[in-house]
Amino acid sequence: MQGWIFLTYSIFQVCVVLKTSDAVNVALGKPAYQTDTYHAYRVTADRAVDGNSSSDLMRDESCTHTSSVNVSWWVNLQQIFLIRSVTIYNRNAFSYRLTHVELYVGFSEHGFQAREGFHPGQIGASYMVSLTEPVYGQWVRITRNPPVEQLTLCEVEVEGIPYSKADGIRYSIFQGYIDTGPAIDVFEMIKSKFVCASRCSKTETCISAHYNTVTLTCSLFDSLEIQQGDVEYDVTLVNSIAITEKSWAQLLGH
Repeated sequence: MQGWIFLTYSIFQVCVVLKTSDAVNVALGKPAYQTDTYHAYRVTADRAVDGNSSSDLMRDESCTHTSSVNVSWWVNLQQIFLIRSVTIYNRNAFSYRLTHVELYVGFSEHGFQAREGFHPGQIGASYMVSLTEPVYGQWVRITRNPPVEQLTLCEVEVEGIPYSKADGIRYSIFQGYIDTGPAIDVFEMIKSKFVCASRCSKTETCISAHYNTVTLTCSLFDSLEIQQGDVEYDVTLVNSIAITEKSWAQLLGH
């Protein structure tokens, strides 16, 4: 049975016990993208999720390669997962390019994504970003800060467990905040914030909902773009899987 727990203006962290056998590579074969592609070889973004971690780009053509420098690579996992770790495989030549690597996780392609991992300096043949607290998301993005020449990835493995709203939902209530992103649906004449949360819970991709106590409108969102609004009339309800210590601090600029 589905239920809701409401937490007022606080950050609630979901406690989850992970078993190694439960998590699998959920990025394998999923749609992948990169800012641009080097024209000389078959080095498209999907090469990083083809199941081949060979580091020899010239021989196997199983690595990605961009043509410009300030770029990103990202993958759509096609549903929300509890992400346990992300493993990145480097190229055997020009390996110094995979330096100062950043890992971002989010619920939409162009909305807010939290930086959940960073590796200062050059990585070796491979590097695993282990997420010590529960991190949920559908989109995983890899970039570098600062970038060093072009970006090449020979494989990206995302170890995750599927998330289902049927397991129950916890909402955090943020009084005086609004979500400024594009709404995926809007309902009028909604009598309370709890009814608004219920509408969000019944929409598979809904992560947050904004309720206005004056207009009685309920707007649903599949990503987080939170900022301060009217402290009396604006209420934002956020599925607590979207809130981690890192994501909330980055979102509000703390």
